[in-house]
Amino acid sequence: LPDNIALVSNTSAGLNILALGLEWKAGDRILLNDFEFPANVIPFTNLQRLGVSVDFVKHRNGIIDPDDLQKAIRPQTRLLSISFVEFLNGFRNDLAAISSICREHDIIFSVDAIQGLGALRMDMNQLGIDFLASGGHKWLMWPAGLGVVYISPRIFPRLYPAQAGWMGLETPFDFFNYTQPFADSAQRFEPGSMNTMAMITATATLDMMLNIGIDTIEEKILTNTEFLICSLQEAGFEIFGDVNIKHRSGIVTFFHSKAEELFNYLRDRRVFVSLRDRKIRISPHFYNNHDDLAELISLIKKYQSTMREPKIS
Repeated sequence: LPDNIALVSNTSAGLNILALGLEWKAGDRILLNDFEFPANVIPFTNLQRLGVSVDFVKHRNGIIDPDDLQKAIRPQTRLLSISFVEFLNGFRNDLAAISSICREHDIIFSVDAIQGLGALRMDMNQLGIDFLASGGHKWLMWPAGLGVVYISPRIFPRLYPAQAGWMGLETPFDFFNYTQPFADSAQRFEPGSMNTMAMITATATLDMMLNIGIDTIEEKILTNTEFLICSLQEAGFEIFGDVNIKHRSGIVTFFHSKAEELFNYLRDRRVFVSLRDRKIRISPHFYNNHDDLAELISLIKKYQSTMREPKIS
């Protein structure tokens, strides 16, 4: 497995390794959906200049249905890329079902994992993922500017290093051997010097998370999610997306008629959530506890009470 992992600067850089490293021909097709963060779209729409077509499956109120993906596949479809967890509402895609569809049609299966990697268990071999890219600055808690890609043995021989550099060679410190081949591992996709300080920090963070255990981290995060969903629904708020347990992640998003005002109200009280598409997104990590979340819910309720107070003219 280590030979199939390379470090990159961010998710976009990682997905460009895939998009630019495959050999494309006019008429090839890529399958995406219309609920993705742009990092998982632009590297592929950039290929339209080569005659590659990109098809978008429509989401259903923040839900991606694998059946819709299957129906959208054409004989020319060569690649499907989707998020592990959707950025806007935390919908956890059924990667096992989507992987099975890709295998059935001999399609490359790519995953943008940034919204789930470090929060939820993930076995790339078991899930049959061909390519995975993730920045490390979210759930992995790495500094910005460092991420990771995984390239499965199944597609490794098909992927050419479009960004070539001296560190990607077989023996990079043999400086004047300009004709040497690329490394036979994913090192070939690391063209130059990396973000050393970020790597030092990431190593310490990974050690900490491995000592805690990914099972423990996932259990704590999903317990937080359960608390938030129940508390918000009891307070009368509508959750955006599917609250089914199998589709939950560490992200909970809810509707609010004055989302921007609520966001500012919370920020002024040093409670930090995200404002996304006129909705409030909450994503507590394993170090947050129910006291933290109860305080958040209390502040939201206090804001609601101010909305109902009559204005004095």
